Amino acid sequence: MPLPVLYFPSMAFTYDSEFIFIGRGDESFLENYSYELSDDADGSGGKIYMSLEILNNQAEAEDIGEAIFANFKQVFYGEMNKEPFERFEAALKAANQTIETLKEEKVSRFVGNLNIALGAIADGTLYLSTTGDAEVYLVRKRFVSIVSEGLAEDSKKETFVNVANGTLEPHDRVVFSSTRLLRYITKGEMGKIFSDASSQIGDALTQLQDFIMTEILGRSAVIGVAVKESVGQEAGAVQEDEPIFTESASRLGGIFKKLTASVGFLRNLNLAQRFSWVKKVGQKAADLLPKKLTSHESTSSFPKIHFHERMSRERILLLVIVLLVVLISGIFWVRTRGSQNRVIAEQQVKMNHARELMNDASTVGAFDKPKASELLVEAEKQAMEVLNSRFLRAEAVRILDDINKLRDSLDDVKRVTEPTLLADLSAKRPNVSALGLLNLKDRLYSFEYNALYEMILDKLQEPLTISDTETIILGASYPDQNSMLFLTRTGKMVEYKDGRFALANTKDGIWKKGVDIKSYNDRLYILDPERNQVWRYPRQRDGFQAGEAYSQTASLDLKNAVSLAIDSSIYILGSDGFITQLYQGQKQNFPLRRSPLSPLTAPTKIYTNPDLNHLFILEPSKQRVVLYRKDPKNGGAQYQTQYVFEKNAVSGVLRDLLVVDNRLYVMDDKHVYFVNLSGL
Repeated sequence: MPLPVLYFPSMAFTYDSEFIFIGRGDESFLENYSYELSDDADGSGGKIYMSLEILNNQAEAEDIGEAIFANFKQVFYGEMNKEPFERFEAALKAANQTIETLKEEKVSRFVGNLNIALGAIADGTLYLSTTGDAEVYLVRKRFVSIVSEGLAEDSKKETFVNVANGTLEPHDRVVFSSTRLLRYITKGEMGKIFSDASSQIGDALTQLQDFIMTEILGRSAVIGVAVKESVGQEAGAVQEDEPIFTESASRLGGIFKKLTASVGFLRNLNLAQRFSWVKKVGQKAADLLPKKLTSHESTSSFPKIHFHERMSRERILLLVIVLLVVLISGIFWVRTRGSQNRVIAEQQVKMNHARELMNDASTVGAFDKPKASELLVEAEKQAMEVLNSRFLRAEAVRILDDINKLRDSLDDVKRVTEPTLLADLSAKRPNVSALGLLNLKDRLYSFEYNALYEMILDKLQEPLTISDTETIILGASYPDQNSMLFLTRTGKMVEYKDGRFALANTKDGIWKKGVDIKSYNDRLYILDPERNQVWRYPRQRDGFQAGEAYSQTASLDLKNAVSLAIDSSIYILGSDGFITQLYQGQKQNFPLRRSPLSPLTAPTKIYTNPDLNHLFILEPSKQRVVLYRKDPKNGGAQYQTQYVFEKNAVSGVLRDLLVVDNRLYVMDDKHVYFVNLSGL
């Protein structure tokens, strides 16, 4: 979408830019880049900007970002005789080719998930392109436009597909972001922050950070650009009819030449009239100089500098002020440089401390994981402080990556990047929203609100309609009768047996409502947190008996229960990760030992059966399956490992799991995948 085009024939702009990083997470690599030619006095070459986020490849992300920007920069400034739009398009092609080359170097062709906003400003015109979630915003008189809208498209051949351009106005603010900021702030609020033309762009970015810091879910790299009217050349240059001096090839003459423009600029500011102290300082400085220095005859003592007229006191005043400014700037630079060195030294101490903490965590992790977890949290805190300081950022990113690798090592984390796709349910119904997985005999099934999908080997069969009038909410396999049972929203039970669906009744005609159902031998169990009970339904020849309370423990608290699994005991999973064991209706002591460094916080499913030695727990919020080994001798279970499904490994949020023949099956709303289990 092009920017609104307005033309200002005689107006020159300057562009002040600042960058910031918003968010506290460490799950991605962030960087902001900007560049302009150092010898481009009139600004015709333009400035370029890039906000970048790379997910799931922190080890190589910094090199990838540098390569993309370096090649983009080289091409953009390579042929300055061409129009800016042509140069921008050519530079985008170079960026695309760089990314493609990096992909070709990998077997998986995966270099990470890229969220990039690329832009250039030349001759008062903004050129931009984006990919992923990155966006570019234009703030004009409190109105915010998403000027990158529609640019990012999925393409197998190119990363950057479309280009937009438009003319800028004075006081415009351009915001490049690697994240969609309008998820966390309204256009009105954003416009209010950036609309104050008198405020610095850095202050506006700080306000933006403060506003969305508590809301943002991930991290974002943000560049802000303020468009200002520049001082015209006529106002800032020395007039040819008022020469101060000419200079030859002497070194002193070179210094004076550089100061000439500044003198002219300061003359126009009329500092002596605006600030009385400036006039007094200049007067005293002039009085200290030999009087003959201001006369034409005195120029003979400077054979390589020829004064064309008397140097008035006002000009001497201006020259002294310029020299003072140069001196003060030098002192400020030296002090700033020293201050930066001190900050860098402080950050290096934090880096060293973080590595010491990591070494300690590696040592104690084998026998004291809680202590190791505390050490890694502190190491992470130190590294994040360095990352946010904007110094030693590359080293901080490497340490954060090493911390994650150490966590994986201590927890024996198995990261899954390419699970095997067993079935694509959307091939049969594009709008399918699967609820669960079931296995019966040697076959797998998935079901949704009214349909059952059968998977024979790797072949997906046509869906079977469970009911035309009822909405299915839960399902369970029932091996004792070689059937499957489905609980409906209205409290009815549908049984699938011998290729037919029929209602299954109870003696009292009532099925309790619940959040999960499972069968064991000839009995069906329904987990009912609302009534703080597990209901058991024994089978009869023509249906089921009335539901009976299985739990005999008065103190049992199931209000947070979300799922159950059965071997000879019943295991009830709470939404807080706590597991309750019932045996013959009585609550058992069931401790969980050596829990993972990243504890369960929002699990949804638990699975086991009499033939398995493990409990499998699904936590969709972290896209992982956590395994605990049962301990029948001492009671409880002990953490062993976890399978983490990386971003884009599966298409959606995981909803259910099964374990059959040493394979872990998982399912999102439209697909069924499996992973071969190892080391169990």
